[in-house]
Amino acid sequence: MITTRRVTRAVMLLALLLGCATTAQASDGPVELKRGVSIHEWLNWAPVTQTGDYRWPPYNDLMEWGSTRDFARIKALGFDFVRLSVDPGPLLASEGEKHEEALARLEQAVRFVTASGLKVVFDLHPVSQVPAWSAKALEVSADDKMAARYRDIVASVAGMLTRVGTDATVLELMNEPQYYPCDGGSGGEWKSVLQAWLARRARWHPT
Repeated sequence: MITTRRVTRAVMLLALLLGCATTAQASDGPVELKRGVSIHEWLNWAPVTQTGDYRWPPYNDLMEWGSTRDFARIKALGFDFVRLSVDPGPLLASEGEKHEEALARLEQAVRFVTASGLKVVFDLHPVSQVPAWSAKALEVSADDKMAARYRDIVASVAGMLTRVGTDATVLELMNEPQYYPCDGGSGGEWKSVLQAWLARRARWHPT
């Protein structure tokens, strides 16, 4: 069940993200989003091997989920954006060429969507299947090594979305960050974590 509190948090985060889009494209204003649909099964729950590691190359191939025709249908139904839930685990678990390969797979996925005229809300959505990179493992203070690693991932994804186009993409920094309550307990870290995310500039790439 979706509660009013959860909806409110989602709206507030989306407003923040739209503000971030303004930074990338200050002259044109934030990305306008009207009607959207969420796709959760394609890029979330990245396939794992019997040993519990991520399958490589990571993420489901588009044909394992559907096809580009599905995006054309979504567009024809009157939607203007797709919210893609994406497991950041393969990005966190890889370095060097493997990391770039994972990022390239995600860029290809975003381009499949935008080619249909749809915009993309890219939702970094940690899941629990690989405990080392689960949402719980990421709920740390801003000065933790894991937090620094996640900031690097956010930056690399932001750079990738910049290549695709800031007029058609929005980055959701993390799905429902579990820093509750925000005014105390573990939630007391939330402000510093969020500030660190926003302070970390994207690695800009020439278009």
